[in-house]
Amino acid sequence: MTAIEQTPKAGLTSAEKGVLYAICAHLTWGAMAVYFGFMRHISPVEIAVHRGLWAIPCAALIIWWLGQYKDVWQAVASKRNLAILTLTGAIIVFNWGFYVWSIEVGRTLEASLGYYINPLLNVVMGYLFLGERFTRLQIVALVLAVFAVLIQTFAAGVFPWLGLMLATSFCIYGFLRKTIAVGPTQGFFIEVCIIAIPLLLTQVWLVNTGESHFGGTLPDTLLLMGLGLMTTSALVFFALSIKLLRYSTAGLLQYISPTLVFLTAVLIFGEPMDKWKLLSFVILWIGLAIYSWSALRDERNRRREAETLV
Repeated sequence: MTAIEQTPKAGLTSAEKGVLYAICAHLTWGAMAVYFGFMRHISPVEIAVHRGLWAIPCAALIIWWLGQYKDVWQAVASKRNLAILTLTGAIIVFNWGFYVWSIEVGRTLEASLGYYINPLLNVVMGYLFLGERFTRLQIVALVLAVFAVLIQTFAAGVFPWLGLMLATSFCIYGFLRKTIAVGPTQGFFIEVCIIAIPLLLTQVWLVNTGESHFGGTLPDTLLLMGLGLMTTSALVFFALSIKLLRYSTAGLLQYISPTLVFLTAVLIFGEPMDKWKLLSFVILWIGLAIYSWSALRDERNRRREAETLV
């Protein structure tokens, strides 16, 4: 037996698999900006419609593969779950539509600003509705984020409402989803099923008004159908990663996708980046670094406290 044969095969640890899944999820979300760039001639409404509709068969396949249909039936048996998932389904389609619109009108940088700010808005949401308290470092990070937004307003001459609206809607979506005991894949499948009829009616309206691109050319049709696969695969990768990663690690990795969107806006779409805009992002990045360090420190302290109690 050779030395190579004697060496045991080293597989990936759970944490390494979690990081890999998370990177796949965020790379997919980041790549969507480029994907949408190929669809600038298609209305954001139709893109959001097909993103939801084609996610249904993809999500159904995942639910079947993971054996989660019992979870789905249990979730829909609750009127409260159905009401919240109907609302979150509407919010996420709203978010999708405006995100695509931001790319089509050349405001991808502002969209990336919004998704960078999202973790800080989650802290604010926890303070307002969950009775959580700000730490000093979180306050510093929030002040820097506000300062960055003010600089963006000064630089562009317009308040960056689009980025903040994207961040706020996604923050509300995440908060509402946390109020019900429904898994991410199960909840997403129920959401897209609930909003399927309004989406289908919207597509019929687009066809009747002559604004639909689906079925017009093969490239457009395939691009629209591919939206469901990208959306669902990113969600599944993310759901798998959350089960295997520490909160702090997942928190650090969440900046991959907005960074990719930022780079896409500057390097691929060629959106203007003057010194003031760059300064605002640098200040925001410093604030996020402080926030992330604070989260890492707090989790480390919690683990130490838990270990002392064992």
